[in-house]
Amino acid sequence: MLLNEDGVTPYGVPPGTLVTTDSLFFRNVDDRENSSHRILIDADGDGIFDGIDDISTTWLTASCELNETGQRVDSSCEVTALVLLDPSNGLLPGTLDLLHQVEYNGSVSESTFTVTFSDDIHIVPEIPTGEEETENSGETDPATLLLIASLLGIMLILPRLTRTSEQE
Repeated sequence: MLLNEDGVTPYGVPPGTLVTTDSLFFRNVDDRENSSHRILIDADGDGIFDGIDDISTTWLTASCELNETGQRVDSSCEVTALVLLDPSNGLLPGTLDLLHQVEYNGSVSESTFTVTFSDDIHIVPEIPTGEEETENSGETDPATLLLIASLLGIMLILPRLTRTSEQE
């Protein structure tokens, strides 16, 4: 999700897109000088975004100053944040309320948006155990009957064909 001067893009995530163990990836792309963004997540659904069970990213800037070896000069400087959607992170499947805070020139503005995620459910196909075959042993399916009839027909016709070719 891109954090910019106008808000968050995309503005929320609809149901059916995210599942448990997916992650929300936030990146600050607001290149205004002295601007930073952060996301607060109301994990417990109490309407308060800074409670003990809630989650927040660090303040994200558009870029971090690097030294001559490519390392960040300020180790706390962050451009991106990743939030795992998982009960181990205190987030249960459903709709989450998120607060986007933008700090620019000493003032903070806020806007809310929602993200919905569900359990990651994989349906495993049933594997025949052989019990079905013993239950249906008294019944014969049409394909088996057709195969038996075809074999009988071949056995009846084959001797006649071979006699005809021998007589010629």
